[in-house]
Amino acid sequence: MRHCLLLLLLLLPWALQAQPIYKSTDAQGNVVYTDKPPAAGVASEEIKLKRLNTAPAPEPQPQRAREAGNSAESRPALAVSIVAPEDQTVIPMGGGDFDVRASVTPPLGPGERLQLRLDGTASGEPQASTNWSLRNVLRGGHDLSIDRLDADGKVVAQSDPVHVQVMRPFNIQNRN
Repeated sequence: MRHCLLLLLLLLPWALQAQPIYKSTDAQGNVVYTDKPPAAGVASEEIKLKRLNTAPAPEPQPQRAREAGNSAESRPALAVSIVAPEDQTVIPMGGGDFDVRASVTPPLGPGERLQLRLDGTASGEPQASTNWSLRNVLRGGHDLSIDRLDADGKVVAQSDPVHVQVMRPFNIQNRN
């Protein structure tokens, strides 16, 4: 039976060309399917196949169209956000030391970096890490933001600003 099915599947493309298929039984009792009429005197039956569903092959796309599929429109949006500290956080009394943590979506690609900004000014060098440790931040209110930079140093995404209030003792010695 498997041989018959295999033979039928092999003959299927010819059926699409509207050629008749003949079914007969050979001298050993095997069922044979062929597109040629059997020899005279051999009992055969012409098989009528139903019309098969077909679909045309897709048109080949030019190179530019394939590249457009990889454009910024098909990639997920680049995003960066500050996870810690939360907006309106008060940094308690101390030396003005605290950590900043970011989240990036999707993960940074080759050559991409993050630039922490404190009150709009770059703090340190761009880096691939999503963690910063700030030390000796002056008391008062400060706005933090993070720029996502591509391999050329161009800003491709920016976090929403986070406002922190640093509580720090006033140094009387520096008061003149």
